[in-house]
Amino acid sequence: MNASVRLKLFGISLVLVVGVGLLSGLYLERQLRSWLMDRIELELLSQARLARDLLETAPELADAGAADALADRMGSSTGLRITIVDDGGKMLGDSSLDAADLAKAQSHRDRPEIDQALQHGQGTASRHSSSVHTDMFYIALPFRGVQVAGVVRAAMRLTEVDAAARRLRWVLFVAGLLGMVLAVGSSGLASHLALRPLRSLVRNARQVTSGADGGAKRLPVSSNDELGRLAGSFNELVDELDQTLSSLAGERDRLETILGGVTEALLALDPDDKVTHVNRAAIDLLELSRPPAGQSLLELVGVPALGELMERVHGQSSAVVESELSLPHGRTVLARAASIKSTGGTILVMLDISEMRRLEKVRRDFVANVSHELRTPVSVIQANAETLLDGALTHPLRGPEFTSAILRNAQRLSRLISDLLDLSRIESGHFALELQPTVVSSAVQRAVEPLSELAQRKRLTVHTHIAAELAVLADSSALDQVLTNLIDNAVKYTPEDGHVEIRATRAPQLQSGSAGLIHIDVCDDGAGIEPRHRQRIFERFYRVDPGRSREMGGTGLGLAIVKHLVGAMHGEVGVTDNPTGGSLFRVTLPAA
Repeated sequence: MNASVRLKLFGISLVLVVGVGLLSGLYLERQLRSWLMDRIELELLSQARLARDLLETAPELADAGAADALADRMGSSTGLRITIVDDGGKMLGDSSLDAADLAKAQSHRDRPEIDQALQHGQGTASRHSSSVHTDMFYIALPFRGVQVAGVVRAAMRLTEVDAAARRLRWVLFVAGLLGMVLAVGSSGLASHLALRPLRSLVRNARQVTSGADGGAKRLPVSSNDELGRLAGSFNELVDELDQTLSSLAGERDRLETILGGVTEALLALDPDDKVTHVNRAAIDLLELSRPPAGQSLLELVGVPALGELMERVHGQSSAVVESELSLPHGRTVLARAASIKSTGGTILVMLDISEMRRLEKVRRDFVANVSHELRTPVSVIQANAETLLDGALTHPLRGPEFTSAILRNAQRLSRLISDLLDLSRIESGHFALELQPTVVSSAVQRAVEPLSELAQRKRLTVHTHIAAELAVLADSSALDQVLTNLIDNAVKYTPEDGHVEIRATRAPQLQSGSAGLIHIDVCDDGAGIEPRHRQRIFERFYRVDPGRSREMGGTGLGLAIVKHLVGAMHGEVGVTDNPTGGSLFRVTLPAA
């Protein structure tokens, strides 16, 4: 039930008042009715004795009319029904019957009060009268007159007793109602006054549980009774609770600060592997839109290996288990799970090692590629040198041939080492760039001149379409190296009698107030590059056709150097299909 204590006390008081009033009324009515019946019996007995004495001294009872007249006078004077019966049961007179009814009346010898009076000297009965058709109370006494002997009977209608009982019930009802009103009013006032401290205690307790209004207030202790002691205990509880909450708030803030500063993803789980807490790093790692409190770990992550890891932790009372996992969105993590002995939960820590694994792969690929690229020219140099030492040095035809091979591979080895050093300086930030306005046409001219001899041998046509006023904000040496690598590749991979075109255009200006961008395009009509290679063409040692690239003397580092130099100059580089066939390399740099 949701009723208040005051209402409950009022209900109990009401039930008690009504119950006691009903029981008291029933008991009083029963006692009064019994007392009334006793009084009526005494009154009837007194009147019956008076009638008996009168009958025993009356001389004219032999006449039936005289007996009936005497009964009528006694009944009129007493207000009772007086009946005179001889010892044979014949009615001689009755104050309630006239002469005609009296003549037709039956014998009363079998009436219980008459029989008792004749046998025991007094008879009493309460029954329904067939002659007057109502309930009566009878008392009969025997008499012996001068001429007649018999029984005189005094009777009273019980309806009078019922009327008295009804009046009594009404009086009791009115008195009980007044008493109940007074009792309920006094009970309500008493409960209101007595429960005022309790209501204040309840109100403050609700403030404690809800945290409203800045917490609970202390209760005034105005008495030393039970409620006063309860208020004092509540005040002590509030003080201790305030201290505990302040301490917990401080600990929570410190914990949140620590967890927020931790770079590892941390998830706290309950015994059912449902998430109870996560830090910011976990939300970022798992790419969550909101904290996943209450969600199942496997539903959240969806990695079967993680479920196996959690089963291994649950199988031991105190354990720390590690495993390397791959998340659905491509991240590689090192997961460490530790069971919490006190709560049965688990702490899961995930460290994102995707970049570490990528760098390890890059390192392995780099070492493998460098080893392979170095091994080929070194092997050729070693083999040709050994051949020359074995006598080919003096051979007029083979000697120069082996010597030329040694020179070519030494040059290739030198270019490879030079490119590796350049790439290393660029990636480490030790390649100093001085960005300044640089005329594009001059830089292109400087890059084309060293390659003109090779272009002539292949009968290539090299066209430049660059406005003289176009200038970019770039490092002059870095731009020369970028253009040289791109044009050199275009000349190498364009078949004989082909075309190479270098053009520069100003990009549409998207933002007012800025200098804009310049596109420098190097186009050829060679074999082109398939789309599947375009994403990796700028990686170190990546070749579309490794055999052809080595045949032409490439190191596999030229485009990687181009990408890093262009990025250092705040630009972009990419490759697409040339509309006329072949490839189009585009370098985009800020306009000066």
